[in-house]
Amino acid sequence: MRGVSINVGALAVIAALVTGTATAHDYLYTVRPGDTLWDLSEKYIKRGVAYTRRLQELNGVDDPEHLQPGSKLRFPIQWLKIQPAPATVNQVLGSARARTVDSEQEQALSEGHKISVGDVVITGEDGNVVVEFADGSRLLIRANSEVVFDSMSVYGDTGMADTRIRLQRGRVGVEAKPARGPGSRYEIHTPVAVSAVRGTDYRVSAEELRPAARTEVLSGIVNVAAEGRSRAVAEKFGVVAEKGTPLAPPRKLLPKPETSGFADHLERLPLEFTWESLRGARAYRVQVADTKDFGTLFVDRTVSKPEIDRIYLERDGDYYVRIRGIDAVGLEGLDAVDKLTLNARPEPPVLLQPVDQILVRSARPEFAWTEPERARAYRLQLSLDKDFISPFVDLEIERLTRFLPSEPLNPGTYFWRLATRDSQLELGPFGDPQSFTYQPPPPSPAAIPPSVTEDALNFRWSAAEGGKRYHLQIAADAQFNDILIDELQSEPAYTLHRPTPGTYYLRVATVEPDGYEGPFSAVQSADVPYEGWWKPLLFWLSIVIVVL
Repeated sequence: MRGVSINVGALAVIAALVTGTATAHDYLYTVRPGDTLWDLSEKYIKRGVAYTRRLQELNGVDDPEHLQPGSKLRFPIQWLKIQPAPATVNQVLGSARARTVDSEQEQALSEGHKISVGDVVITGEDGNVVVEFADGSRLLIRANSEVVFDSMSVYGDTGMADTRIRLQRGRVGVEAKPARGPGSRYEIHTPVAVSAVRGTDYRVSAEELRPAARTEVLSGIVNVAAEGRSRAVAEKFGVVAEKGTPLAPPRKLLPKPETSGFADHLERLPLEFTWESLRGARAYRVQVADTKDFGTLFVDRTVSKPEIDRIYLERDGDYYVRIRGIDAVGLEGLDAVDKLTLNARPEPPVLLQPVDQILVRSARPEFAWTEPERARAYRLQLSLDKDFISPFVDLEIERLTRFLPSEPLNPGTYFWRLATRDSQLELGPFGDPQSFTYQPPPPSPAAIPPSVTEDALNFRWSAAEGGKRYHLQIAADAQFNDILIDELQSEPAYTLHRPTPGTYYLRVATVEPDGYEGPFSAVQSADVPYEGWWKPLLFWLSIVIVVL
């Protein structure tokens, strides 16, 4: 007997013709008013093949010109028209490029780009691309990924699509539309596994260095095949496929982290978030997008602790933060999603002086700050409470980056902060406040009139309390250009021994324990008379004679 090759699909059609029953390979069409079998054949069935009469026999149609509205017609999949259906790039963020099947040259990817069968999309470290297929299904290509589009076709106007892509490396998210018929197919191939699904939401990743693929199912059921074995992965489960290793059973994904402590209104850049530690998580993935479907990611980071910082977003507005745990085998869990509103611009200036927590001695300290880009004016507030419930200074300052209070401050602790008004007259948020304490300088000591003896000049001044010291200066002139003594004293007295005749000038300042020095006192003068000037001279002459 000769060998016979039989197509399984053809056998199914023959069986349907014989039994009059629909098979899993039939597309079912609901007849509408005005339909004829000839028109439907023209619309759905391949050209050049006389399928119309066979279609009439298959469906038991007596009158091809008058079909019963609401009745069902069966079209074998093998008879249907198949046509290519290019995909469209909906969104691009960061670096992404494409290589067409006809050229090895790569070009930058942009929104609206048409992707054909055989094309390759490659994303960089900051790249994210959203691709939409003919049936409305979407593929979210994440950073550092390479995707080959192997098959993209539709069965005429049936709504059934056949989509097969190859994930060479990286990560993708899949939002597949529900199957419209038996011809619908959506498969993601990796170097070690195949994930096949319709009408579900799931993620697939592929590693290059250590050949492995991970599939995480968020809704529906995904069939994963690897190493000759297939497993159905249910919602909230995931599976890891490794080259040369039998496909492991699915394991439950980590629950979503607890993020109830997130603030929903933020006014500071850079952003930072913390959340509760999740049991079983060795790491976390944090993503930020401006739409709830997370089509385009502005942030996509993996962190080892339940915290992330240094997040910069280029504009104010509404954002969504998505956080999930990563378990010991690298499967990523369920998402915690929070909405936030960012209102951080125009950004407040940097406060320069008084610096935070400083002690100032001037009753009218000067305030200074930086000038942000496009700043037109500033709103300055000065308060005695850190919450600024009742600021006693609240004014707008145009252009200038300095301010001097018109009235002296009373001793105490103060808080100050600034906001920027830009060229569009929009007032941004206040920056973090800083504090300072005003303490008047210590009073100058009151000098006591000096006393002159035969061999000394004695100076005294009023004592200060609290462990203070004194800065003493004695000069030969009232302008203190010729300073004879310049010392730090712990006692409120000083004796100048054996002064030469002449006039001496004294001034004293109090020095605080922290080193702050107050103003000098009023200058006091003292005269050493010339009477008896010969006595010290005689004393020194006698010493010279003895030596000689």
